[in-house]
Amino acid sequence: MTASEPTAADLLASALTTLRSHPLGFLTTGGAAHSTRLVQHLLVEDDATVWVSTSPRTRKSDEIRAVADASYAVEDRTAVAYAVLHAECRLVDDPARRTDLWTDAHAPYFPDGPLGDDFVLLRLRPYRIEIMDFTRAIHPAPYGLHAATLERPREADATDETWHRTA
Repeated sequence: MTASEPTAADLLASALTTLRSHPLGFLTTGGAAHSTRLVQHLLVEDDATVWVSTSPRTRKSDEIRAVADASYAVEDRTAVAYAVLHAECRLVDDPARRTDLWTDAHAPYFPDGPLGDDFVLLRLRPYRIEIMDFTRAIHPAPYGLHAATLERPREADATDETWHRTA
């Protein structure tokens, strides 16, 4: 890496900006039999962990119970930028967290509220992030033909939560 190339911190900042400024993205679950749908995330944490709401009775919940890996992609078309998270995905049924992330916009979909039995959260903890962002000069040579990448250990292996640039 040369001095002019973005650092891991720069790449993470770009990914967070893209994710936080564009709340809709494509969630892909299901292992070998991929299933993709548009979802709106509720929160993006500073380590790029993403939270999404769902029902425990959805196809995506079934797929996550079967295969806990997922991908989540968000695009910023204006900036010619995107972030793709490859993540460990877990269903979270914690009442405090559900209440914390609940908004009134959920009510038409989950009429029993944040503590109803039809509302759970998905926690996507990324272990790999692909980033392309032309407004921040994040477009590795050969000029934009592949993304810059960050990696960190999977949660089960995590003794170091630090993101490391890999490409």
